[in-house]
Amino acid sequence: MAERVFSIVTRPDTGVELYEVITAHVRDLHGRGMARLVGYEVMSNGRVILLKVRGPAEDVMPSDETIEAVLEDAFVERLEALAQELVDGFYVPSFAHCESETRE
Repeated sequence: MAERVFSIVTRPDTGVELYEVITAHVRDLHGRGMARLVGYEVMSNGRVILLKVRGPAEDVMPSDETIEAVLEDAFVERLEALAQELVDGFYVPSFAHCESETRE
C-alpha cells in the first residue's frame, strides 16, 4: 500500500499528551470512514510517532485532499505546540496497523 508517513518527534515533557492528541484525531478520522487510510505507529520507545496516510489502492499515493483532511489546521497547530518537530517522512509499504483499524 502506497503511503505518506509523517514523523512526529516528541519532547520528553509532552510525549504522553501528544500521543493522546494523535490517537484521538485518528479515532475521529476512523469515525468519518477513513479507517483504511489513516493509522499510526509508535517508534523509539515513544520518542517518535508515525502518522501514516495510505492511498486508496496499492500503487496510488494519497490525494492532496486526503492529506489536507488528515492534517487539519487545528490538529497541526496542536501538534506544533507539543512536538519537537513534524517531518513529512518517507514513502513505504506498510503492514503495521493500529488496533482500531483491524476491528470490523
